[in-house]
Amino acid sequence: MDPLTKLRKRLSLVTRRNSTATKNLAGKRQSRAISTTSEVASAQPATNIPTQEVRVTTPTTVPPRASLIDLAKTITEETEKLERYMKESGSAAPSFDVDVPLAFPNLPEEIKKARENVVRATKELGDLVTGPKESIRWMAWNVSSIDQAMGFVTFTDLPSTKAFPIHETATYAEIAEKVGLDEVNVRRFMRHAMTNRIFREVNPDVVAHTAASRVLAEDDAMGDWVGFTTDDIFPAASKVISALTEHPSASEPTQAGFQAANGTTNIEPMFVTFGKDPLRAKRMGGAMTSLTGGEGYEISYLLKNYNWASLNEHHATIVDLGGSHGFVCRALAEHYPNLKFIVQDLQKTIDSAPKLKEPLASRIKYQSHDFFTTQPVKDADVYFFRWIFHNHSDKYAAKILKSLIPAMKKGAKVLINDHCLRDGFGKETFWDEKIIRTMDLVMLTLLNATERSEGQYEKLFESVEGFRFGGVRRVEGCRMSVVEAVWDGEDYGGEIAKVTE
Repeated sequence: MDPLTKLRKRLSLVTRRNSTATKNLAGKRQSRAISTTSEVASAQPATNIPTQEVRVTTPTTVPPRASLIDLAKTITEETEKLERYMKESGSAAPSFDVDVPLAFPNLPEEIKKARENVVRATKELGDLVTGPKESIRWMAWNVSSIDQAMGFVTFTDLPSTKAFPIHETATYAEIAEKVGLDEVNVRRFMRHAMTNRIFREVNPDVVAHTAASRVLAEDDAMGDWVGFTTDDIFPAASKVISALTEHPSASEPTQAGFQAANGTTNIEPMFVTFGKDPLRAKRMGGAMTSLTGGEGYEISYLLKNYNWASLNEHHATIVDLGGSHGFVCRALAEHYPNLKFIVQDLQKTIDSAPKLKEPLASRIKYQSHDFFTTQPVKDADVYFFRWIFHNHSDKYAAKILKSLIPAMKKGAKVLINDHCLRDGFGKETFWDEKIIRTMDLVMLTLLNATERSEGQYEKLFESVEGFRFGGVRRVEGCRMSVVEAVWDGEDYGGEIAKVTE
């Protein structure tokens, strides 16, 4: 029997067996639907059908699959919208050339969505034509090589004008001499960086800058971001699984991947380690400046995302815990003249805060305070936290809330400005989904902390008696949400405060 005939007979046999399985399964259905694989395992198998061939699972919504042509069409149509807007608005066309603007202009909502659609469809089309096997292979491969190349670039300060000026060229030999490394390895690392469009070759011996290398040359905060990622996050990430294996609860900030990578397990949390190393602390500060200045994190979104006007009418007092130098309070104060603010942070941070001028100086006060200790400001209307709760596991997040209780009057609010994960996957734009899910894992890696969903925030507030969860708000275009809770207990906590002290 020839191979083609054999194949046809085998396909015919499989079809008949699947048909028999379907009929037998239908005959044995009970009055209730079987919806989980565990229930199927305990159900009586259909006659003469091996159990593993009968598979009934909970129906899931399968997103419609766009064809390659559909994706290409989306890319074309959305790119046309974007390009037309760029021309009509007089904006520079996107380019890898060194002299282009280093950030996209602010876009109207429709054009912003067109840009996001281009990014999503391009990535999806690329993944489809690459295929799952090759995608997985090179996804894993690129992690270590990108870490090495970017680490080399930032360690040597290669993009800076110290190596060669932005609008000039240099030979590999000249660059090697300036950075103090041998020419062979300089060529290896720089050519890998070029695969990410950082630098370009004029000829096999001469290098020039690109837009990406110019970013690293001119944006110190971005350089800090890259250095923090390659030197602090990546080594810690390689130790996360071993840290979780040893400490499965992942609730202590002294037992994360960061500690495993730095030899500080059960000794000190990351912020203490950085406090002992001024260069690492400065770099992390610059990295956070870079992040919070990026798209989707602008303070302008916070101004739109809550009814500050109502608080302004009531001449409210807002306590900004962990508020650094009070940049959020300054932005709010400029828009709402009746609000008063107390910015709290550790003494070292407060000591370095800039001196404010009137009229802000009389409305914004600074105070040294550790938010794990009892809150000293009573009768405030709002206790505000930005980029704080995602740094802490539930155990310590609850401790922060409990520390507020002795100061809170009935009706006072807690506002948390942080990421808020969607329940399930795929409810964000592809771009934002990747960023927010990565941030969640970075919190685990560095601090054994977590980004939370709305349900997790609700559960957190329910765990501390006296708080009523008020929900989550998020405006279009912003990656951060405002989470609200109201103190419904007695003024200053009453009996609850005595328990928490």
